[in-house]
Amino acid sequence: MPGLISSLRDYRGWILSGSVLALILIASFLRVKFYGDPAMSIAGNDTITYVEASQVPLFSAEIFTGRRLLTTNLVYKMFEPESGYEILINGSLETTRRGFQKGFDRIVIFQLILSLVGWGALAWSVSQTLRNSWMQVISAALILAFAYTPHMADWDSILMSESLTFSLFAFQLALLIKITFDLYRDPNAKVTGLIMVWGFVAFFWVFLRDTNVFTALMTLGMIAILMVSPRYRKKKTLLGTMLFLVFVVVLGLVTARASVRTVVQIRNIYKDDIFPNPGVVTVFQNMGMPVDSFFAPEFEPWLQTEGASTLFRFMLTHPGYVGTKLWNDFPDSFYEIKQTYFTARDLNPARNILFEVGNSLHPENPTPFLASILPLIGLLLLASKDIGDSRPWAWLGLWLIFTATLTLIPTILGDTWALNRHALYSTMIFRMTMWLFPIILADTALERESNFAASKS
Repeated sequence: MPGLISSLRDYRGWILSGSVLALILIASFLRVKFYGDPAMSIAGNDTITYVEASQVPLFSAEIFTGRRLLTTNLVYKMFEPESGYEILINGSLETTRRGFQKGFDRIVIFQLILSLVGWGALAWSVSQTLRNSWMQVISAALILAFAYTPHMADWDSILMSESLTFSLFAFQLALLIKITFDLYRDPNAKVTGLIMVWGFVAFFWVFLRDTNVFTALMTLGMIAILMVSPRYRKKKTLLGTMLFLVFVVVLGLVTARASVRTVVQIRNIYKDDIFPNPGVVTVFQNMGMPVDSFFAPEFEPWLQTEGASTLFRFMLTHPGYVGTKLWNDFPDSFYEIKQTYFTARDLNPARNILFEVGNSLHPENPTPFLASILPLIGLLLLASKDIGDSRPWAWLGLWLIFTATLTLIPTILGDTWALNRHALYSTMIFRMTMWLFPIILADTALERESNFAASKS
């Protein structure tokens, strides 16, 4: 009899896994079907900088220190046609329609494929980790709906870095969930292969945006905390992962500091945030800035040599300025998250429905921040009592909230325009976890109830 019950459970598990896989495949098919020709693309004002940055020699310092980062440089270099790229449609100038642009069609198809793989993998990883069958199906459906509504999916057609940032994040999170739970259930589990794949994905994700290096630094710190436990202290794979992350962090910080893009960003901060405030200008002059005008001829040479370090010292010694800017700009980072480069509402009736669903899943206000923090507190309280799988989920929950916060803070402090677009990665995590964390809490509660009922029978 026990053998029969075990067989039935295995059979039920196979049916459930097959159902989730079918859901992922169907959702992926609909994602392609409802969004028109996947080869259509649209550029923005920044697209030309991705093209120009990719023209540098492959094995050169400029591939890291140019106007754009390594990953997009490699993507644009890899898919460039022999005749070169030609930007025909720019949605930054005016919201218009997508079209076929030679060479760029390969990039947007590549972005679509990575999106399908990344979000499909995340839906599968989460659903296979949860215990309750209802929560497994609901979590997969929610993640796919979150990713395949226009608020996220439209970025796959846009020739910038947002699509790659989202999809590589989803893929590395799917792998991280699998690694975390394998090690939690068995500290001697063989996860070297999974960690190598995660490291490969994480490396190229980090070198999409300079702020992503803070996630690598935070991940290093969270693994170091785990190493305090005798359970993980002798795990050589984790030590190797830490060394890899040290390399990534050092490479990221050094190349960012030496890059053209950092000078451009620092220049914009002085132009838009510092010089319009006479009192702040006086403080900078007391710190060694030789001019009181952005357009003074002496300013640019000083900016190149002292601008970044002086700005850093100013923020360290004037926390009031930092706090005020974060407080004032934090709400703005959540607004207007939908792309404004192209319109395709008349593509098919389903697109209007997808927008309505997306508006529910992607609120354009700071609510997701608090709606993520509150269930995370619940997870942490469960983890303190070691209830169910709350401890690995709590570790992953902290990782998600920390990566969102540690990338949002420098984005707010360092961006003087297009804040809502540059903060999309961070705000996307808050919008996703406000739905994901309650599902994890429900799964923990249902599993505990099931175990309690089983112990009574």
